[in-house]
Amino acid sequence: MAETLTVAPPQQAKRTKNSVMATSLIGAHGLEHMYGHSFAVLVTALYADLGLDPIQAGLLSAVRQLSSGVTSMASGFFVDMFQHRQAQVLAISMAMIGVGYFLVSVSPIFSLILVALLIASAGSALWHPPALGLLSQRFPERRGLFISLHRSTGNVGDMIGPLIAGGLLVWLAFSGSWRWIMGGGTPMLLLLAVLILVVLRNVAGPKSGPVDFRTKFKTQLISLRGAFQGKGMWAIFTVSAVRGMADRSFIFFLPFYLREELGMGFMLMSVHVMLVAAPGIVSGPLFGMLSDRIGRRSIITFVMAITVILPIALVLAGSNTLLTLTAVTVFGFFHSVVNSLTQAAAIDEASGRGLDATFIGLMWGSNAFFGAGTAIIAGWLVGGLQFNFPLFGLPLASDFAGYGWQAAFYFASALFFVGFLTSLIMPRPSLPRLQPA
Repeated sequence: MAETLTVAPPQQAKRTKNSVMATSLIGAHGLEHMYGHSFAVLVTALYADLGLDPIQAGLLSAVRQLSSGVTSMASGFFVDMFQHRQAQVLAISMAMIGVGYFLVSVSPIFSLILVALLIASAGSALWHPPALGLLSQRFPERRGLFISLHRSTGNVGDMIGPLIAGGLLVWLAFSGSWRWIMGGGTPMLLLLAVLILVVLRNVAGPKSGPVDFRTKFKTQLISLRGAFQGKGMWAIFTVSAVRGMADRSFIFFLPFYLREELGMGFMLMSVHVMLVAAPGIVSGPLFGMLSDRIGRRSIITFVMAITVILPIALVLAGSNTLLTLTAVTVFGFFHSVVNSLTQAAAIDEASGRGLDATFIGLMWGSNAFFGAGTAIIAGWLVGGLQFNFPLFGLPLASDFAGYGWQAAFYFASALFFVGFLTSLIMPRPSLPRLQPA
């Protein structure tokens, strides 16, 4: 009688544990922000070193935002289609940030700096769709909390980065020192990219089979179209976009206002920038956890109403350091709340469609596009525009001198008010909608 051999089927690769995945994504996000947000301080040294004007400063922000927008919109859609490649996408994201900012540091002229910022900003945008999509899928019943925790560690990075950058600028104290500081973190980010690839290599589990690109693409588009039926999703996206525009006007021009208008040194200015981020480390998760219980809309509306008055309060504080610190700290307490909650609200509305990363990408993308235009408009309001040249035989001229650095904050306040009005028509579900992990 022939002996029969029983061969055990090959064991499928295990999916990365929830705890390992969450810790890795949330922790790495803090390091990414620590490096990226130091740009808010370093750009003031770049501005002085290259002799730029306010519109050129706005163009730096606009290029970052446009690159971020295109990348977010495209990557979110395809991350949902090829979920087994999420670890590679996250690793590429970190590598692009490091390489991009290194190229900024070695670029000799303004136009090449803009090109290098395209790469760095694309890397930052590439991170959020897979990272937030994974957290949303694994923790649907605590979606608001985990998205806020991810944002909270970003705030930790936003807090530490400007302080390190400001301290190094004071310590090095020579023209062009911003280049050494900006390029110095590249090895750390490249190492982080390798670690992410190793630790999260099985984050999506084994590949389910060959991907029919055409069929899945059509299915994604149909699901996406269905999610935007009705006014609910449009209202959420509008609130998020307007808030992003206002934030861009406030946050990007804050260091310039403190340095150029109030004459603050690098360290005191860096403390102010840090305080935009620090309170959100605590407030973000608290509001996120509360939104999981009572819904998103009431919290978003309340926060938008408060932020209407804070940019004006900063201007009224003038050169009184204690009052400027207070205004910035209160703003920081509410700053990151709406961003996280609108993301959670959009995924609530689209739950069960398999579009988590797609909606994160779309929301980041729309915010970036609107924010890019805002930076240029705010730069025009601040510094004006002077030109005189013919076009198609017609004389074109502008001698608008601008309204000064305070204009960026009045503009931000007006945008926050528009966002507050829009939040009143957001959907009000009794509880956030859940989907299975």
